[in-house]
Amino acid sequence: MGIAKPLSRITIEETQIKADRKKCRKYDQCGLGEKAVYMGSTMHPRNYYIPYEAITNVFKRVGASNPEGKGFLAPVLFIVVRYDDGREQECSFRYLQDADKMLDDLEKNHPEIPLLSPEGMRRKKEREATEARIQANALTKEALRSKKLLEDARWEVHKRPALYEKLAAMAKMKRHADLMKPSVRYIAVGLLAAGVLVTLAGAIVMRSMNRSIGVVTALFGIMLVFLAINSKGLPSKMTNRKLRDREYEEALNAMKNSLKHLPDFPIPCCYAHPYTFDRMIRILQEERAQTVEQALEVLKADLKSMDSSVALSGDDFKQVVTIKPMFTVQDYK
Repeated sequence: MGIAKPLSRITIEETQIKADRKKCRKYDQCGLGEKAVYMGSTMHPRNYYIPYEAITNVFKRVGASNPEGKGFLAPVLFIVVRYDDGREQECSFRYLQDADKMLDDLEKNHPEIPLLSPEGMRRKKEREATEARIQANALTKEALRSKKLLEDARWEVHKRPALYEKLAAMAKMKRHADLMKPSVRYIAVGLLAAGVLVTLAGAIVMRSMNRSIGVVTALFGIMLVFLAINSKGLPSKMTNRKLRDREYEEALNAMKNSLKHLPDFPIPCCYAHPYTFDRMIRILQEERAQTVEQALEVLKADLKSMDSSVALSGDDFKQVVTIKPMFTVQDYK
C-alpha cells in the first residue's frame, strides 16, 4: 500500500497519514479517517486525502455515463468533496447505501461540514424561508378544524407502520403489474424460448460441425436469454396481476379493519399514509383549501400533474414516489 497523496494545500506528515489511512472506515473507494477523507478510483481506492480542516462541503452529485444520459450505466452517483478555494474532487459510488452511510458517518463525527453544495445550501435557506411564511399564514376556523382532524388521523396511522408501509408497497407492485402489457410478456417468453433453442443449436454445431460458428451461435442464444430476463416481462410473482391484486386487497383490508373503530376517519383508507396527511396539512397551510375534502382533491390534482417531466428533490420526491401509486391504483377516486 503506497502513501496517500494530498490534494489540498494543507498536508499531514506521511507517518501520520499512513497510520490514519490504514485504520480508516472504508466506503467503496473512499474512506473516513481521524484526520482526513480518503478518495480514489476503482484501481486505486483511497489513493488521495483531504484533511478535514480544508473541506468546506461534501455532497452527492448524479452524473451520466454518456452525453444523452442513457444506457446501462446512465445514472452515476458521486460523492463530491469541495475544499480549499472551491476546488472539487469527486468519487463514484456503486451503491447508494454506501454513500448514505459515509455521509451519516461524516455528519456524526464532523457536524461542522455541510452535507450540501453551496447551491444546495442556498436552496435550503430559500425553502426554509418559504416554509416559515407558509406556517405563519393565519388559517380560518374551518381550516384549523380540518387541520386538527388530519393531524389526529395522521397520528392514528403513524401508530401502524407495518400496515401503511405494506399498503404503499403493495400498491406500487400492483401498479407495476397493471402497467405490464400482455404483448410484453409474449415477447419476453418468445425471446427466452428462442434463446434456449439457439443456445442448444450452437452447442450441437460446436460438437459436430464448426466450433467457431457454434460458439458464436451459442453466445447469441445466451444474449437472447439475458435480454428476456432483463426485460422483466417474464411471468413471475412480480408480474402476476391476480396475485398482486389479491395482495393489495389483503393489505387494504388489514388497514380498514385496523381503522374501523374510527367511523369519522377523514379520508379513504386506501390513501392512509403519513405522507398523505403531511401533504394535505401543507395544502391547508398554504390556503389552497379549507376543508379535508377540498385538500384531498387538491392533492389528487397535484399528484396527477407530477410526472417524469416534473423535477422533484428531497422530501418531495420521497413522498410523491411513495404515495402516488396508492392513488393511481384507485384511479384517484
